[in-house]
Amino acid sequence: MNILQGKSRIDARHTWQFLLILLAATVLLAGCGGTPTAAPPPITNEAPDSSVGAGDPTETIVILHTNDFHGAVEPEETQGSGGTVEEGGLVNLVSLIDQLGAENPGRTLVLDAGDAFQGSYVSNSAQGELVMDAMNIAGYDGWTLGNHEFDWGQEPLRARIAQAEFPTLAANILDEETGDLWDEVQPYTILDVGRIKIGVLGLAYPDTPAINRPENVAGLEFEPAEETVRRYLPELEEQADLIVVLSHLGYDGDLALAKAVDRLDVIVGGHSHTFLESPRNINDTLIVQAGAKGQVVGRLELTVNIETGEIVDYVSRKALVPVTGNSAAVNEEVKALVDRALTEAAETIEQPIGETAIALQPQSTGEFALGNLVVDAMLAADVDGQPADIAMHNNGGIRAPLPKGPISFGQLYAVLPFDNQLMVLELTGEQILRILEHSVSSSPGKMLVSGMNFRFDMSRPAGERVVEVTAGGEPLDPARLYRVVTIDYLASGGDGQETFLEGSNPAYGDTEVWAVAQYIQDHSPVHPKVEGRIVQE
Repeated sequence: MNILQGKSRIDARHTWQFLLILLAATVLLAGCGGTPTAAPPPITNEAPDSSVGAGDPTETIVILHTNDFHGAVEPEETQGSGGTVEEGGLVNLVSLIDQLGAENPGRTLVLDAGDAFQGSYVSNSAQGELVMDAMNIAGYDGWTLGNHEFDWGQEPLRARIAQAEFPTLAANILDEETGDLWDEVQPYTILDVGRIKIGVLGLAYPDTPAINRPENVAGLEFEPAEETVRRYLPELEEQADLIVVLSHLGYDGDLALAKAVDRLDVIVGGHSHTFLESPRNINDTLIVQAGAKGQVVGRLELTVNIETGEIVDYVSRKALVPVTGNSAAVNEEVKALVDRALTEAAETIEQPIGETAIALQPQSTGEFALGNLVVDAMLAADVDGQPADIAMHNNGGIRAPLPKGPISFGQLYAVLPFDNQLMVLELTGEQILRILEHSVSSSPGKMLVSGMNFRFDMSRPAGERVVEVTAGGEPLDPARLYRVVTIDYLASGGDGQETFLEGSNPAYGDTEVWAVAQYIQDHSPVHPKVEGRIVQE
């Protein structure tokens, strides 16, 4: 389907839209005696009067999209030239969706590309229920499942799917035993948006089993994206004018899918937290993604030929709309939900636990100061009354920064949001070496360590990249048993680290975040640093 690249045109021929908005504003002003404070009416995609614009061969529609919200319920406050500015936050996000939807009534689609819940104490404490309530109020039309939707297991996820007032789309999640689609999801939905029928196909992250607890995805099979899309494409083309893939593949996965499969009009992406300032056109497929944590709402405006289903124009500028506290009207229903949740959680999340002398940032690979703080705290923790030799933690489990200064429990929880529990295992030096080799098998180091140092060379063959390991200042002994403290996520084989399953004499300790909180309290102000524990040659 042909797309005119580089053009940008706002269709102003539908003057009835302006009249409706003007009329609504007049009514509100008359009833309130001033600027309206209530939220705009909920977004609806009921077809407008077919007699309006009936002679126009095109329809202008808008896709609003979010992804990787990660339970970012509270806004962040930053200092701007005009004073303090609120950025992000659940109330601001829904209020902006209300506002953008009201600008194009009947012709707006709202989609989410997954990883909606996991990430903050307020969201996690009710396993995402608050965020799903807000998504229902916002009028989402569909979402797909991110890998973090499975973090609490299948039963809490089933509860969120049942709670959703819109379809859960994941065409590539199958029942492992029968080979049929998982009974909690549907592969796609067909939506009437103005005079256009849009088919939306959902794709969950295919490698979810490799990066989640095995028990959380037990009985499920995740199919490759291309195979899944090719299977459903013929029936989608029969029913829809426009085909949208709602994807949690990550930006690289979306690019690969667009190159491999023709006749996809739009891919709305997630997982990689990519801020695409304008749509990427690959093989006549528009790819969009809206960052993470509700900092922006993606807005894709399309002009579609109603006879052929071709996208004849799209707006390439301002594809990401910042989420701030400056919405024209606050969604009071979501505000009431959030205020109540924050009040209930305030005593816990505001609890001071210490301070850091420097600002600390997470890092996806290699050694970093915040990671060293976490593994040092793990090594110091009393799990079963006996000291451990080594602590190990995956980089990906450390999720947020800590600014310089006081640290509250809520801030630390955002750093370690997965409710992991400490575990001690006995592993041989040979098993530890295999764990380290796996951590450098695809990228330069994704395992943080304390009580141990290692060097590796990515130019060597996989399985032979770790060139030197010391534990307690001595060369790692392949035959010796070491006491290793880790998190239950890794101990159960998460991140593909199946060697941890070979450990013996397991013992459980406190929840990781509480152990690190205690360490910070005991050593405050903390001043962790990079020490050369992990060196790439």
